[in-house]
Amino acid sequence: MLALTIIGSIMVVIEISVSKKILPALVGRKLLHFTAISTCAWAIAHFDNRLLLGLVFSVCFLILRWVIKRGWMQVNASRTYGIALFPPAFAILLFIEIIPIPIIVYAVLLLGIADALAGLYGTYAGKKKIVFLQESKTWAGFGAFYVAAFFVSLIYCNDYSLHGILFATLLAILPALTELFSYKGSDNFSLPLVTAVWYLLLFDQSTNVLLYLGMIGLLAGLFAYAAIYKKWLTVAGAVAAVWMALLLYASGSFKAFVIPGLFLITGSLLSKLNHKIEEKEGRNARQVFANGLVGLIGMIFYYFTKELPLLWTAMASFCISLSDSVSSELGIYFKGKTYDIIGFKKMAIGLSGGISIMGTLAGWVGAMLLAIVAGFAYSIDPLIVFWIAMAGFSGMLIDSIIGSYFQVKYKLENGNLTENALQSAKIARGYSWCDNDTVNLLSNLLVSTLFFLLVR
Repeated sequence: MLALTIIGSIMVVIEISVSKKILPALVGRKLLHFTAISTCAWAIAHFDNRLLLGLVFSVCFLILRWVIKRGWMQVNASRTYGIALFPPAFAILLFIEIIPIPIIVYAVLLLGIADALAGLYGTYAGKKKIVFLQESKTWAGFGAFYVAAFFVSLIYCNDYSLHGILFATLLAILPALTELFSYKGSDNFSLPLVTAVWYLLLFDQSTNVLLYLGMIGLLAGLFAYAAIYKKWLTVAGAVAAVWMALLLYASGSFKAFVIPGLFLITGSLLSKLNHKIEEKEGRNARQVFANGLVGLIGMIFYYFTKELPLLWTAMASFCISLSDSVSSELGIYFKGKTYDIIGFKKMAIGLSGGISIMGTLAGWVGAMLLAIVAGFAYSIDPLIVFWIAMAGFSGMLIDSIIGSYFQVKYKLENGNLTENALQSAKIARGYSWCDNDTVNLLSNLLVSTLFFLLVR
């Protein structure tokens, strides 16, 4: 109750200060961010009933949504629900019993301190802005976040030995990268969750393991630079790939790179067969996450539970991504007759929902190839390897079905359909929110979930 009273009082004071022009809107919002979230950290550290506190945060989420709908504490005309998204993240962490309270407190403090400083410094000192996901970020803000996160980590862990400094150095990097990827303030939700998982992955690791992880980070950075130069990935896509590489190594060592690495290299090379205007600079962050996030989550869950069905599901997810990518790129390259997978009517090459003989065969070969490599890498039973391949191939087909039904398609003035939102084009079918990346993520999540339920 005391914490709620403090936060409520601070909200009122800051809102009045902003409305009377005593504080700039951004400063007021970041000051509220810092004080409110730091108070939450204090409450989590001192309140014994995790379940009750999690329910309180859930209620706070509803209250804050109402506050935002009233138009309070908005920096600009674009409404963001960021301030309402940290309570459900805290609630989820509290509901997961295996996460110790000190790690939750650390994740909350990092959000309150480092994120606020990154927002302020990035806005006032940042020059070049980059859209990593949906919001514009700056490298200055990233640097401010990392420095703040490093010192918070070092002081919080209270270990100033070589191991402690190395631990703080690595502990700060993934949250700093995570903060770059935000959609209307979604980093307030994702950042505490990722930070807590990252802490658990690094906790109790030896100095040698931490050194290896640091080397992996450097190698991933070099690869990302090369991928940008070769136009396999955009800057945002390369940062997303580094983010995934760190989590993959921490949850699965060097072996974890084999399957997603094969997908990334194969998919990137095949994408150069067809000169799509929207991909001329390489895969962006949305594409990297849409194709790799489900598999990565499977690998992390496997690390903590050691349940083989989770490993198989992660492999199936990467298989789906490769099968779809190979099918799409080679189907376009060979320019065979293409038909809508729903009504089997002839359609233009390259539109989602379309299938061709060569594309379908290529998808099956891609799924089998990745499944076999996964089988050798993890000593998976041949029957399971076959079902992983089947899941990959099925995911490719489901992707086409979802793409046909839901993905937005525009009609040009000449009557042709396109998936690009050109100025002169009007929506002919599908939904505006459903683009190719959304279809990839939905189909992957759906088929991977069904696969897990079948093999568990």
